[in-house]
Order: sequence, then C-alpha cells, then structure tokens
Amino acid sequence: MRADPPETFQRSRSKFRPGLRRVVWTGAMTLMALLFALSLLPIPSISQADTDVPPNDAVNASVKRFLQRQTASLGDQVKIELQESAADLGDCPEPRPFLPRPGVPQGRVTVGVHCGSDDSRARYLQATVSAVVRHLVVRQPIDPGQRIDATALDWQQTDISRLRRGYLDDPARAAGMIATRRIPPGTTLTDDMMRKPWMVKRGDTVVLTAVGQGFHVSRNVEALDNGGLGSTIRLKTENNQILQGKVTGQDRLRVDF
Repeated sequence: MRADPPETFQRSRSKFRPGLRRVVWTGAMTLMALLFALSLLPIPSISQADTDVPPNDAVNASVKRFLQRQTASLGDQVKIELQESAADLGDCPEPRPFLPRPGVPQGRVTVGVHCGSDDSRARYLQATVSAVVRHLVVRQPIDPGQRIDATALDWQQTDISRLRRGYLDDPARAAGMIATRRIPPGTTLTDDMMRKPWMVKRGDTVVLTAVGQGFHVSRNVEALDNGGLGSTIRLKTENNQILQGKVTGQDRLRVDF
C-alpha cells in the first residue's frame, strides 16, 4: 500500500480545519443560547408555594361570600367591592364574618371577622355594596299631618349607595300613614317622614283594661302621650298613679299584670 506524500496530507488537513472550526463554533453558540434561556426561567422555592393563598385573600373571600348572602334580598344586580387595606391581617383560621350594625348592608359598610373560636378579638374590613333597587317616591306634594294615599306615590330605580336608610319599597307600609313634614314631589319616601295615625291623643280620657291572672278590669284614665296602634304610651290613673299601656284600638289601652 502506497503512503500519501507529506504534502498531500498537509493539503487534506488544511481543508479539514475550516469545517471543524465551524462545527465547534456552532456548538458553542447553541450551548450559550441554551444556558441563557435557562437563566430566564423562575426558580421554584418553598416561600413561593407558601404564598399561593395569602391570609388576607382567604379572609377577603370569606367576607365577600358573607356579604353576598346578606344582600340576597336586594336582587341580582348587587356589586360588592372590598377596600384595599395596607394592614396585614395575619393568619385567620376559619374566618367568621359578622355585621357590627344589623340590617341589610348597603353603601359603605364595616364587616367584622372573628378567627376560629376566638370571639374576644375581631378585625374589621371596609366594603362598598351597590345595587340598583326599586323604591317609592312622592308624585305630588304632601303636607304635614296629611294622610298618605297610594295614588300620591310612584316608583323609581336608584343605586342603593345613593339612598338614605329606611327607604320604602312596599306601598302597603306607606298607605294610610300620616306625614310628619312637608314632602316635595320626587322625594324618596323614608320611614322617618311619616307616622301611624293617632288612636289615642294626649290629654284625652280613654279606657284602660287591666288584665291579669283571674281578673279583667276596665276603668277611665288620662292619656299622657299620643299613640298609634301597637305603640306604648304613658297614662295617669284616678289616684294619680303613672303607668304605661299599649294602644289596642281607638281610645283604648291595655296593661298586663
């Protein structure tokens, strides 16, 4: 077998070197690109896993569900927004929200939260409850002392956050009541604008029925207050004794012993 001359070997080696350089260069660039891409990936850690559900989020979710139940009577168009708090509420196992002020939440409200079985300590959150509700407004002017008739009322829809507490949404609660002030047209009707008709008037002589075990006695007494049906007023007996009686009818009171 004939060996290649040295110059022929050198020429073959020279031709081979550029191709080898290209392969090495391409591999190095690919490796650098891969290492750079891996450096951009997030590094998992135990602290990241622990903060998947922060304590504040768990409390907020519990408060939102609570408000949704409390506002179910307002209809389907209820919007609840919890106010952001800079304070860290900390760990709160089994949050139990409650309302410091009873009633259907509306507008800006405060919600308290007890944690676990500890009722001695509470934390508080602020929330805004808004909903479009149907309520009664006055169609024509009503003067003080005037009896309210259903024909003087109309319906209107308003965001509940803009309404005063005590607004009326049932005509039966207003019909036959007496206005305590002048009510202009377009005014939202509320409880504090009206009262029940007086069935007992202050200074009048009325019949008091005293009821107890084994006896039932009626006598005339003097009413010291005005009162509507079901209300409790003061009265004075013939011997100047001051008692309290419940209005049961026109010019009639009752005391239970």
